[in-house]
Amino acid sequence: MVTFSGLLNALDGVASSEERIIFMTTNHVELLDKALIRPGRIDVKELLGDASEYQIKTMFLRFYEGENKLAEEFVQKVKDKKISMAQLQGHFVFHKNYPENSVLYADSIT
Repeated sequence: MVTFSGLLNALDGVASSEERIIFMTTNHVELLDKALIRPGRIDVKELLGDASEYQIKTMFLRFYEGENKLAEEFVQKVKDKKISMAQLQGHFVFHKNYPENSVLYADSIT
């Protein structure tokens, strides 16, 4: 088991090495200990928010190539929802071979 102190030492203690990239993810950055996310440990923060209309359409077309009309219809149905990219992917995988069903059941995305 790794302690919090052990984690901090691994990040910037004597055992740490320079020139490395570490990705950390959380759904609640506000709950993280300030010692963990101080400058020097975390130099760049990126928010991966809800999907934009562009992202929704692009992902639709990756799953259903050439279905531009259905892609536009799908975007219109979901653009005002707060949908993550993971939710979109799950929906498209569930309706993998059926782009019409993807549009038909767009309201089921939660």
